[in-house]
Amino acid sequence: MTLTVGIDVVEVERIKDAGGGVLADLFTPREILECTSRRRSHARLAACFAVKEAFLKAAGIGLNSGLLFKDIEVVNQVSGAPEFRVSGRARELMGDADPAKCLVSSAFTDTLACAVVALQRKGIE
Repeated sequence: MTLTVGIDVVEVERIKDAGGGVLADLFTPREILECTSRRRSHARLAACFAVKEAFLKAAGIGLNSGLLFKDIEVVNQVSGAPEFRVSGRARELMGDADPAKCLVSSAFTDTLACAVVALQRKGIE
């Protein structure tokens, strides 16, 4: 197995400045509901976006390949730990990567959000 890693940092202000249409393009209804139903919703959305970007980097998937950000959904387990649900073009492009075998960590402040994703892939070590 090979481990690939992605990291991303997002300014919370970028998410605050985005209109509702942009947010609907970036996040699933479940992600929007989960983030906006809690305190510091813009920071939570920024962290969710950072997780998606870090996932794309770890999976080696570029944005010019026809995928939608909503093809990658970040869902919190009962424990609060995030997990991925990947569909559409993102699933096609992942190859042998398994979103269930991701390790995810994210954090945010009032101004910045960051995320790190480690993804196990089949391959030669």
